[in-house]
Amino acid sequence: MTDPEMRLLRYFVTVAEERHFGRAAERLHIAQPPLSQQIQKLERQLGVDLIDRSRRPIELTDAGTALLGEARLALTHGERAFAAARRAATGHLGHLHIGALQAAVDGVLSYVMRAHRRDYPDVKLELIELDTTEQVTQLVEHRLDVGFLRGPVDEPSLTIQMLIEDPLAAVVSEDDALAEHERIAPALLGDQPIILWTRGAAPTTYADVVELFRQHEIQPPIVDESPRIQTILALVASGAGIALLPTSFINLSRKGVRFIPLHGPLPHRPLALAWRTTNQSPSVRCFLEVATQTSPQYLHDLSQHYPQLASPSHDNR
Repeated sequence: MTDPEMRLLRYFVTVAEERHFGRAAERLHIAQPPLSQQIQKLERQLGVDLIDRSRRPIELTDAGTALLGEARLALTHGERAFAAARRAATGHLGHLHIGALQAAVDGVLSYVMRAHRRDYPDVKLELIELDTTEQVTQLVEHRLDVGFLRGPVDEPSLTIQMLIEDPLAAVVSEDDALAEHERIAPALLGDQPIILWTRGAAPTTYADVVELFRQHEIQPPIVDESPRIQTILALVASGAGIALLPTSFINLSRKGVRFIPLHGPLPHRPLALAWRTTNQSPSVRCFLEVATQTSPQYLHDLSQHYPQLASPSHDNR
C-alpha cells in the first residue's frame, strides 16, 4: 500500500470516527474542502459511496462500515511497517551473523554482545565459532556480517580494525615453580615441557607459538597436543606441562592453573574486527560502535580480576 493510499484511509477513518467533516478536518490539521475532496476521491476509486451525507450527523453506508474495520487494521499494520523500517534504518532492528575465534567467544565478545543487547534488544545476533580463514571466506561470501579474528588478513574487500591486544600467556600449574613469577621471559621456557593447542583447532595461535620459539631461539620439548582448551587446561593443572594460550582464556577460571604474562618480543597478532568495506548496514555500524566502546571496559575488568595482567608486561611488537 502506497503512502497516498494510507493517507486516504487515514482521512476516511478520522471522518468516520468524528461523524463530522469540520471536526475531522481540525483533527487532521487540514481545511475542510480538501478533506471532502479526498473522501470523494476514495469513493471514486472504490466505485461506492462510503458516507451518507444527507443525514446529520453524517452516517456511514454499509460499504463505509465494511471499510472502516479493515482500514483501521491496514493503518495499524502500515504504521508498524513504517516504524520497523525506521528502526532498521537506525540499527535498532535487524539480524547480524557474527563469526568469532574461541578466544573472542571466551573473552571480549560476551561484553560486546551484552552491551549490544541492552541498547539494541530487537537485533538478533547469531554467533558461530570459526577460525580466521573461515571467517574471511564467509565475510567475502556475505554469509557473515562481522568477524572477530586475528590478522594479518590479505583481503582487499574487508576492513580490519584492531580491537584489543590479546598476547600469548604462559599457563602453568599452581604447583610449578614458574607460578611464583609475575612475568616470564620466553627464554625460561626453553627446557619446559609444552602442551600445544593443535594446528587444526587453532592455526593462528599455533603459528604464534612457533614464531615465539623462533624469536627466542628455543626448542622446548612438545609433550602433548590437544584440540580442546579444557583438555589442555586439565593437563596443565595435572602438572603434565606448560601451555601457551591467548590471555583471554584466563576467563575460563580453571582451578589449579595460573596465567602469567610473557614479556617480549612477542608475536603481534591482536584481536581485530573485520567487515566488508561496502557493507553500509546500520545494524553493522551500530554493532561495530558498541564493540569499540565496550572493549576498554573488558580490559579494565580483566585487570581488576587478574592483577597480574594490570601492568604492561612486554613489548609485543
